[in-house]
Amino acid sequence: MQSLTDIQSAAFLAIGPSRIAALSLIVLRSREDSDEARTARQLSADRITAAHEMLRSKLPEMLEASDHSFPKTLEDQRLACLKAITPLVASLEDPSKAQETSFADHSLYQLEPLVSRFLEDMTADLLDNQNKLEIQRQEDILKAIANAEGVGKNIQLIAFNASIEAARIGDLGKGFTVIANEIRELSGKTQLMLNNISDLLRT
Repeated sequence: MQSLTDIQSAAFLAIGPSRIAALSLIVLRSREDSDEARTARQLSADRITAAHEMLRSKLPEMLEASDHSFPKTLEDQRLACLKAITPLVASLEDPSKAQETSFADHSLYQLEPLVSRFLEDMTADLLDNQNKLEIQRQEDILKAIANAEGVGKNIQLIAFNASIEAARIGDLGKGFTVIANEIRELSGKTQLMLNNISDLLRT
């Protein structure tokens, strides 16, 4: 399962370049049809397509797999970005549908501000929630360590009592005394390691 930080990075890298790609296409449409211009146009087209795919399906799938969902306002922003980028994808598939003026206005005044705001708010949401998850995970680990420390203390107490009982038996209990001492020693070492781990997590 991906962390929310990983999702943020993947989404940002896929969606962010669409702003530049759309603006580049405005310039490249008026360029001569050279190999260099065709390569640049294809790169811009690929970036817009990748952003469209991320907004349409990949991002929702990654969020679902990580048991996270956007708040309504952020989800509305995602859908608005998807709606804004869809006509550009359609114009790439059929260039006759794209008029120069409307393409430029759409890219500059609709797509760019929508995508920029969405990326900013998405980043804030995912990083904030990842931070909360990490804090909760650390708290859960500390609780597990505390429980293990409690078990270790109980084992030490049981081993100590077993040593006393073995001593009362006399010679017959010598072997059991050795085992009880080893158990107590191992329990002490385990508890020391747990204490060290706990101290590291708390710093």
